Amino acid sequence: MRKNRLFTTICLMAVALLAACTQDELAEQGNTLPEGEYPLQIGSVSITAEGSEEPWTRVGEKPDGSVWNDGDEFRVKFEGSDEVGTYRITDAATGAVEAVTPIYWKSTQPANIIAWYAKPQLNANNWMSLFDQDDGLAYVLRATADNASYDTPVSLQFKHQLAKVRVVTKGTVDVRHIAVTNAPVGCSVQDGIVTSGVNERVDNYLYETEYEGIGTCWEICLPPCSVQQFMVMSEAGGSSYFNIDNSVTLEAGKVHTITITAVIDDTQTIDLSTLTDTRVINDNGTYYVTGVGSYGIKVTNGNPNIYLEDAQISVSSGNAIDIQGGSPTIHVRGENTIETGNSLSNYAAGIYVAQGSSVTIEGRDTDDVLRVTGGADGAAIGGYSPALNSHNPCGDITIHNVTLYAYASNAYLNNLPIGIGSTGTTACGKIEITDAIVHAQGYSSLNESTPAIGAYSGVPQIVISGSTIHAHRGSYGTTSFADYIGRGGNTIEYQGGQIQCGSGSITGSTVYKYSYDVLTGSSSDEGTVVYDASGNATEQPQ
Repeated sequence: MRKNRLFTTICLMAVALLAACTQDELAEQGNTLPEGEYPLQIGSVSITAEGSEEPWTRVGEKPDGSVWNDGDEFRVKFEGSDEVGTYRITDAATGAVEAVTPIYWKSTQPANIIAWYAKPQLNANNWMSLFDQDDGLAYVLRATADNASYDTPVSLQFKHQLAKVRVVTKGTVDVRHIAVTNAPVGCSVQDGIVTSGVNERVDNYLYETEYEGIGTCWEICLPPCSVQQFMVMSEAGGSSYFNIDNSVTLEAGKVHTITITAVIDDTQTIDLSTLTDTRVINDNGTYYVTGVGSYGIKVTNGNPNIYLEDAQISVSSGNAIDIQGGSPTIHVRGENTIETGNSLSNYAAGIYVAQGSSVTIEGRDTDDVLRVTGGADGAAIGGYSPALNSHNPCGDITIHNVTLYAYASNAYLNNLPIGIGSTGTTACGKIEITDAIVHAQGYSSLNESTPAIGAYSGVPQIVISGSTIHAHRGSYGTTSFADYIGRGGNTIEYQGGQIQCGSGSITGSTVYKYSYDVLTGSSSDEGTVVYDASGNATEQPQ
């Protein structure tokens, strides 16, 4: 028994001596660690969006900033070492990573860590192509962690090493492609440090994308350099080169937004802020209208194309856009406002369409917005009543691929205004709405009410397809005599409450029903009707 205890004591002493020798050996070896036993541990990774006009976005594109994608791989090395490891993002939401090819600590001494990400993949000479990014943007990100410890996971905060150029277009051209010229088409990337290549006079195409609040735009990522010239190709196939007024010097990690106004040949520009009288159009020309002004536009003849881009026409009297003849197409770009004064003495429409004329209002998509307000006894879009028992009929109205707000604003001589259509007892041309979002509002007095879309007397031909309609019929308090879409009504002849289209139809669309109380200026929800592709209606309760 005593021998056994003695033997145990001797063994324990031997272990203690062995441990002491191992620590002494490590100290003598300069804190060298066993080869391949202490891998670099990365706790998490993230991306910093540096100061810029807009969120940088991507490695994965999101409007709220740069994010990783699951499966993204980046390279890591110890500063001063040639050994490079590869790590992969396993959870983009948390920044978790796993080692694909790990690198190992060789010493307990602190070290500086360098990490980088490159897309597209670098070639054998660490060269990255920046050419033709219309299929996807190029990215270089770099992170460092100083004085990292072998026994503590490191966190890596990546920063963009390229600059992003974002091009927004305005004007009358429907753009197909945009390219930057005389800019680098490649760069060297060494441990995440970018060295720009030589500028080349070639068309380097940009990536088409879309952001909420911006709409369609084109982007490219480039190393710090200066850019000034761009090529714009239209949907029709023609192309033109544009030099911006001052070259832009790109900074790494920043977004540089450039706006190019591209117009069709022979386009006449109308700057509303410079008008001193109503601008008359009487031909088939192309007109680009922008700015803010208090004088309107009158069309007397022809089939002109009128582009409204971020335009605001606000006249004190008369029709803001007065179509007395011809068949213009109004192309909507961005956010636009058309309104005429709402005093009781201003009998006018926002956009008047005389009988025998027509108007087409269209956007590129429903991100393009037009807001139209009529005057006393006038439609937002359509006809108006200039005097008691005197009514001006309206021609055809076509609305396509746009978001439209058409509001009546005031009534005086019991010639009740309407959102879209004709007032009084006069005729109304065909109203056609396709692939659009329309908010239309009628009006009401104590004894009479108008629909959101249609006419006061009778139902015109109304054709609606692929659209969302918010129809606010006029009401006086809780009382309305009008249809939501169709015709107006009064205390004697017709009490309304329908959706009707005359010889037209509603297909593949949704109509939201409201009553607009002129006393309070508010609308009440009164249900929804959904129309399938065959025009079958399903009523949904409010």
